[in-house]
Amino acid sequence: MTKRPTSAEKGIVRRQLFLLAIFSALATTLLASTYPSGRPVDEVVSLSFAASYGWLLSQSLGLALILFLGALFLTFVNKKWGSVSGSFVILCLPYLFLADLLTFAWIGERFLSSTMAHIFKSLLPALSLHVTPFAAFQACLTLTAMMVMSWLFIRASRYIARLWESRKESIGVLSAFSLSAFLMVLLSIQPFMNWETLRDEMYRASNRHPLCAFHFVGFRGVGVAVSKESVPLQSSLRALDTYEAVREREIAMLDIALDTTIEKSPLVNASDINVILVVVECLRPEVISPELMPNLHAFSQKGISLRQHFSGGNSTCLGMFSFINGLESIWFHRQVAEKPILNRILSQAGYQLAFYGGQTDWRIYEMDGFVHEQHYDDFMIEDPDLPKTDLNAVMRTLDFLERPTEHLSRDSFEGDRKSSVVESKNIGEHRAAICYLYGTHSSFRYSDEKYRIFTPEADEGLLISNAPELKEQFYNRYKNSLRSMDDTLKPLLRDDCVVIVMGDHGEPFLDDGTASHGTRLSRYQNMSPAVVYYPGVQPRVIDAPTFHADLLPTLFSILGLSLSRSDVLDGIDLTNLNNRDLENRVFASGNFMDPSVLLVGPWTTSEGKPFGYRVVHDIFRWQTAYLNPIDELGYEIEDETGQGQRFFSQWFQTRFGRPFKKEIDEAEVLRQAIESSAAEERMAALEVVSSIQNPNDEIIRNIEKLTKDENQEIRLRAKEVMIDISRSRSWSALFD
Repeated sequence: MTKRPTSAEKGIVRRQLFLLAIFSALATTLLASTYPSGRPVDEVVSLSFAASYGWLLSQSLGLALILFLGALFLTFVNKKWGSVSGSFVILCLPYLFLADLLTFAWIGERFLSSTMAHIFKSLLPALSLHVTPFAAFQACLTLTAMMVMSWLFIRASRYIARLWESRKESIGVLSAFSLSAFLMVLLSIQPFMNWETLRDEMYRASNRHPLCAFHFVGFRGVGVAVSKESVPLQSSLRALDTYEAVREREIAMLDIALDTTIEKSPLVNASDINVILVVVECLRPEVISPELMPNLHAFSQKGISLRQHFSGGNSTCLGMFSFINGLESIWFHRQVAEKPILNRILSQAGYQLAFYGGQTDWRIYEMDGFVHEQHYDDFMIEDPDLPKTDLNAVMRTLDFLERPTEHLSRDSFEGDRKSSVVESKNIGEHRAAICYLYGTHSSFRYSDEKYRIFTPEADEGLLISNAPELKEQFYNRYKNSLRSMDDTLKPLLRDDCVVIVMGDHGEPFLDDGTASHGTRLSRYQNMSPAVVYYPGVQPRVIDAPTFHADLLPTLFSILGLSLSRSDVLDGIDLTNLNNRDLENRVFASGNFMDPSVLLVGPWTTSEGKPFGYRVVHDIFRWQTAYLNPIDELGYEIEDETGQGQRFFSQWFQTRFGRPFKKEIDEAEVLRQAIESSAAEERMAALEVVSSIQNPNDEIIRNIEKLTKDENQEIRLRAKEVMIDISRSRSWSALFD
């Protein structure tokens, strides 16, 4: 027979939970006061020095008391397990807040958000590859210290709770709770007297405020949230309505070929010209300068310098895809990624192709469709051992271009690092090589102490912080790695070759409120410089927006190559265009974290206009919608002119050859998708139906037809959807 807890034992448990709530509130306040560096009063200037700290304590105390009430309820259900689970819930407060502080400094999003859910679900294995041993050690040390502190809190609170319970003249838990609540209210008086101003200040600088971390108060963000998992019905149906246009363009991409019937004069002597395509990690637009990259800067003065240039997206996978295919990154998950256009056309033109790089994570980031040995005559990638692997990539590129032998000799380059090698085929007169250089990726390494020019610099393994002084140190280390990289790639800057140098994306360094690329659409992540050179080029600067997809048609034009369908590419030939020709076009640059893209156009370089417009047109999970305008930091701004939807429609019509419909017949779109001859469209329709809470009888009849579909995957999915609908109706009938 289970022994019932005595009133004294119950009192001890309740007192311990209350003490843990106070400990959690104090720990959360301490974190909020010290991280990030600086003073809270400098961010909430509407409050006095003391009131700014008091406001942090009030927020922490309010959250802790709410958790205490929840834990108290659990003890009424079951004392033992209620005590354990209640203690855990209360002690989660500082842990979650610390996680939010670090997350917000990293990606500008809250820890408790759909973005982080997506990271944990899909991206964590890939991102973990970039964690240095020292950073991992720091994280483990911090976590261990917090767990030890939690254990000490539990032991101390238990001891104090026993003393508190034993003294009959002491106040009860209810009185202690009331006093704490009164203190919280007292500390909130001045903040609430200035609430309108204070709320705006918290909105702009929300990282240290617990109420913002847990979504009780809004914070400055990118705008409308976009999920890869949960897609709004209207957005899905609009996307499905475009399926025919999408598929038509995709077929044209897969069929594109070199057209030898059209004679086009090359801009160079294409009979013996070689092509060097250099991709450098994390290049910011301002780095091609005499101070940071003198060799590349001097080379850019001899060619076409693209100073308002955008990558295909804010990550390597999107940037590389856009450059290799001449397409916007919205096509990244489509079939064309398995048949890269650059490789197809150059191979048909008689070029031998090579790829060399000091990184092997192409499969992890879904780039192995277009960065793979099957597409190249010579291919070698290595795990990063910087700067050695970058130097290897450069030397292999030069060896590939210059050696007249039938097989390339790489004996002098073989090391003990993991590599993937394909023996080259016979080398023809035409050669093109992609050289991917990784040294300017964090941890920003350089080859020699002579490059340690900018100081103070951050240690290689230091965890990224949003402290202003550490921002400068990280940027200094980045600049030192740029000086090293500039000398590394110098041998590739040849006057006798077509040379295109580009960054794969930018790097924010907290300029847009984030510490890493691939986290939001902004100037600092999506913009990256590019230089185009070929013998005989007239040096010039293009200040109108350009992007990676322009580089492929530009290369084809330089080499005098004509395509069977030139209208398929999203990019345009830059060799004969000027700023005026480029002013009015609209293109998209993608986001790694979600399917949103940045619409870039004439407004991007216009003062007082939005930097860009966030939209989503996901042709993989099928959703499309206009979202909101943003500034150059990626933050949502007011759409004062209401032009965003019009620009989205303009871009849509340009890309898919049909107007964007303001109104659609949802039932008809769904019916057509379910009855489509394309298996992909039928499967997409099933996913849409699975999100409808109460599908009508007509929809159910159509789904029943799909349970007998010729495609096994569709049949199984249709049966799952029918089972879910049946369960949902059963529950509804039960409650009715």
